[in-house]
Amino acid sequence: MKRRNVQMAFVGEGPVQDNNDLETLVEGDEAIDIAVTGGKLLVVVPAATPDEQIFEQASVVGGELQLENGLTFSFEIKDGATGAQFSATPAGEREDTHEGLSSLPNIPGGA
Repeated sequence: MKRRNVQMAFVGEGPVQDNNDLETLVEGDEAIDIAVTGGKLLVVVPAATPDEQIFEQASVVGGELQLENGLTFSFEIKDGATGAQFSATPAGEREDTHEGLSSLPNIPGGA
């Protein structure tokens, strides 16, 4: 996990006081990089959309990411929406219990 002070990242927009002043570094937002160790991405597109066009044709993008700290981060973004849904759950505490699209029988071309 890597943390960066967002204010310090922008030249000319940082604190006007001494950059080593601890108080100025704790105010504001931090950007945190967290490594992804596994997961899956779900993209909903019209039937027969070519692979190279799935992100251009997507109506919903969602997924589950396994993070370096053991959490599972789930998200869903709908095309044209303002905002997104997301949650983070500890390993082994899965809230979503449905079987998913792969449980549907007899899908032409598989799922």
